[in-house]
Amino acid sequence: MATLPNEKALSFLFTPQFQIKNIHDINRLFFGNSSPFFSYIAKYYKKEGEEFIKVFPFLLNLVSGMDKIFDNNKIVEKNKIPKLKTGDNGGFDLTRKQVALIFFLSFLNLIDVKNDYNMNTFKVSDLLFLNYNSAIQFGRCFLNYLTVIGKWIEQNNTILEEKIIYKRENKPHLNYLESDENIPLCELKLENKGSLFDGDASYCVDFANEYIGGGALSGGCVQEEILFAIEPELTVSMFFMEVMNDNDAIGIFNTIQYSKYDGYGYNFTYAGSLIDENSEIKKHKIIAIDAMDLRRPSYFYFHNQISKNEINRDIHKAYVGFNLINFDETTKKTIATGNWGCGAFNGNHELKFLQQWIAASYAKIERLDYYTFGKKEMKIVEENIEKIKNKFKNVKELYSTLISVCNINDHYIENILKYS
Repeated sequence: MATLPNEKALSFLFTPQFQIKNIHDINRLFFGNSSPFFSYIAKYYKKEGEEFIKVFPFLLNLVSGMDKIFDNNKIVEKNKIPKLKTGDNGGFDLTRKQVALIFFLSFLNLIDVKNDYNMNTFKVSDLLFLNYNSAIQFGRCFLNYLTVIGKWIEQNNTILEEKIIYKRENKPHLNYLESDENIPLCELKLENKGSLFDGDASYCVDFANEYIGGGALSGGCVQEEILFAIEPELTVSMFFMEVMNDNDAIGIFNTIQYSKYDGYGYNFTYAGSLIDENSEIKKHKIIAIDAMDLRRPSYFYFHNQISKNEINRDIHKAYVGFNLINFDETTKKTIATGNWGCGAFNGNHELKFLQQWIAASYAKIERLDYYTFGKKEMKIVEENIEKIKNKFKNVKELYSTLISVCNINDHYIENILKYS
């Protein structure tokens, strides 16, 4: 169980000496004046700090009523949230208000998280102790999220009662790869610009770490971490989601992007709130899948070769994740993805594209929107996609050919077109 403090244990927050007048008071009372984040806010982002302080009393109202907030949630008993364990099928939902409460308590360093090797560490406050730019920018995203939530509490906005769904999917069998069913390759749309949220796909892929969230609270700043910064409702999954195994995927549905951003990696910068009185609030459905980490020494790493089992591993991982779309029969089966596992994990762009297209086709996805992000490694895919479509009439043919050429070299597009 993931345990929250109860209302009585936090009663000290409502004593006179804990009156909050400015951002320095938060640093002093909750961080012993040792968090550089609040000093940066006071010095460089004064308006953001002042906006946050205005809504701080409304956020404290969440805490003062926390024992009642979970009253109507059947899976939460005595402020204990069950873990979604490795290998599980199933999940639960929390209201946006409940998720905000959990995040706010962690932001203020008020949740005691025990070390568990099966889980990432959910301690938002840890990020606020890091003294470098990307961590400060992530903190600004989190501050903006809480400011928006505080305003919604003040307005008694019903959006706070909406449900966020956290799910796990586990499929241990790869029988579908041996099936003789004539399954066509799913529709494919290649995009070389923009982000996964720019189109109209119903689901977006999180290029995840096996420990959900990766380094979102410890200074990482690639695709998954950035996603968790601009949509902090994803971050709360780290509180109760165990590590993924090879047959696991995680779905988090109905989250909101609260912050704009610029840049990538250590150039990441918070670029203001995405939520205002006139903005259209778009909800997202996120599928988290972890690719093979090829940074470690391996046969593939030294020889540019990869085995059938290794190819099957990531096809199956994507297949499990893509099957999460079946939770909602009213939503179009369209998924936005991109160069999954090709950054920090050192994956091959051509191979990861083929693996995801094969997985999407076996999962009977209607359309896969693939964002190449203008990478030069994807140019060969763009130039040859029509040849691939003409050559392979179904997913079985493409999969079998890929397996047959996997030990030639790492020019996968050239090889599947040349050899079959």
